[in-house]
Formats: sequence, structure tokens, C-alpha cells
Amino acid sequence: MSDKPRFPIPLTILTGFLGAGKTTLLNHILHSNHGLRIAVLVNDFGAVNIDSQLVVGVEGETVSLSNGCICCTIRDDLLSETVRLIQRPQPPEYIIVETSGVSEPATVAMTFMLPELQEFLIVDSILTLIDAEQLLSLEDEYQKLARHQIVVADMVVLNKVDCVTSDELDEVRDYVHDVIPDARILETTFGRVPLELVLGVGRYAPEQLAGHESADVHVHEAHDEHEHHDDDHHDHNHSLVFNTWNWASDQPFTIDSVQSLVDKLPRTIYRAKGFVYIRDYPDSRFILQIVGRRGSLLIGEPWGDQKPSSQLVVIGSAGGIEPEVLTRLFNSALASQTDKSRTQRIIEAIEMERSGY
Repeated sequence: MSDKPRFPIPLTILTGFLGAGKTTLLNHILHSNHGLRIAVLVNDFGAVNIDSQLVVGVEGETVSLSNGCICCTIRDDLLSETVRLIQRPQPPEYIIVETSGVSEPATVAMTFMLPELQEFLIVDSILTLIDAEQLLSLEDEYQKLARHQIVVADMVVLNKVDCVTSDELDEVRDYVHDVIPDARILETTFGRVPLELVLGVGRYAPEQLAGHESADVHVHEAHDEHEHHDDDHHDHNHSLVFNTWNWASDQPFTIDSVQSLVDKLPRTIYRAKGFVYIRDYPDSRFILQIVGRRGSLLIGEPWGDQKPSSQLVVIGSAGGIEPEVLTRLFNSALASQTDKSRTQRIIEAIEMERSGY
């Protein structure tokens, strides 16, 4: 791996709708033996930047990996963060920008095509990740956004193909080819894509952006109904609005109560992700991923010196998040509350047996 700067630096924009598996693919790239000094820019929303923490153990806004890669959190301006990377004593050999699930990738791509950046950067590709199970179930403006993310791609990855039947997969392929007939489609599970088909696939063609009308996407923090916020009156002018909500607790769950929580989430919730404190495994942090009605709970790194707690970010449709309702739902799933419910059911059963029922 050479330390000498090599310009222009190729850049891949990684996009896809909420829950498509972008972070999983990113982890696959970062932990593979690619021999490149890759810089990753993670552009997430919400008070808790879960995506960055899932990629590596975050220290501040930038973390260096043992293989020479670095991961940066986009706090304010994507362009300024990229310029800062280029100006490092050892600039990266490759840059990956992971957009949020509701980002319009055409706008991001055009940012990097400014004339003054051409000497330093080349947009190598726009890689759009698709949840094969989710895509055709999206409706109205959410389907429109997912289509926008596909139409500007020069590489499409159909992820989670193991979750659909062969007929359903054919439907998804037909949909993608209808949007972009010449699309390169990779099919995978868990984001496992051969890196030689993802990195350095060829300079992105700017003409793919010509005439593309960007979707108007806005993400707002969901608030309690009794709270008033000055920007509320703007929502009716947006073609597409998402709500995000954060929840945290230092009280543990049980594995069963987490499963029950996933089953009870409203259908308006597209995505939830974060760290979970499980009572039966007090030394280990668990990673919870929820996409639609499907959830996964994976054991992660030890808590170490950090006090165990749960931190979750929930993403839903506009008006689909009711903070008070979700707060009650999440709190009721805590182990202390489920224990009370179980005890109460046992008491009721004993009383019924004594009364002769």
C-alpha cells in the first residue's frame, strides 16, 4: 500500500432505501483484504449515529482501522469533510460515501462533480442496494424515492435474495430492468459482494444525471403531540417526509421481550436499529436490526468499562411515529415490566383455579 498521494481519488456513493443493508455491505468492504486505504463517510440522521458505531468503535468523529482505513462521521457539510480527507498527509486511495436511507444520490453525485474537484476526485460509481423483500411493497412517495435511487445507479445490488421466492425475485429483477434496462445487477445475501465488482468498476457517466428530477426529501425528529415546533408548518410543502425517533434506557430487555417488541411495532415503522442490553447476557452488547416486520438480534462486543444500556433509532413514515405510544411500547418490553406481567398472569391463574374456574 503506497503512501504517496494518487489523484484523482475514485469515489463510490453507496445508496439504497431504509434497511437495504448498506452498513452490512460497508462492513464487508472495510473488513476484506482489498489492500486499499479506504476512507468511509457515513451520513446518518438522528441524535444517535448508530451507523458509525456499527462500522467500528467510534472515537470522536474519526476512527482509524488497523488495515489503514478510516471512518468519518459527516456532521455538517459533506463537501468540507471530503476536502479535509483529501488534504490529509496520507490521503485515502479510495472514498466511499454511505448516504442515509432517504437520501437522493443524484444530488450527492453532482456535489462531487464540481469543476474545482475534478483534479482530486472521480465519481467511480453509484452503488444502489435493494432489499429484495421490501422493494415492491413500498407505496406512493416511498416507492418513488426508491425508484429515484435506482434510476441514477450504475451498479445495483439485490440484497436479501434468500428472503423471497424465485417468482418474487423475478419480479424485482423485472422492475429494476424496467427502470434502468442496462443495469448491472448483483444478487447476494448479507451484503457479501465480490469487491472486484464493486470497487473501481469504472468512472461514473455524468449523463446519467441529465434531466433527472431530484426527489424532495426531508427528515424530521418526531415530537410529542403537545409540543409545538416552528418548522411543523413546512411539512405540507414536502413531497416526502420521514420521521425519526430515539429511545434509550439503562434497564435490560430479555430476548423474548425484544421479539415481542418487534412483533408489536406499528406498520408505519420502516427501520429500527441500535444497541440492546439483554439481562441474560449482561457482559455483551447486542445489535438489534429491524426492517419492516423482521428483526435480528446479534451478539456484539463486550461492554467493557461502558455502562450497559440500550440505544435505538426508529425511522418511520411521515406521521407514522407517535413518540408517546412508542415510549409506552418500548418501556413495557423492559425485563422489569415483562416480569411484572408474568407474575400478574400467574396470580390471576391461581385465583381462577381457587374460585373453581
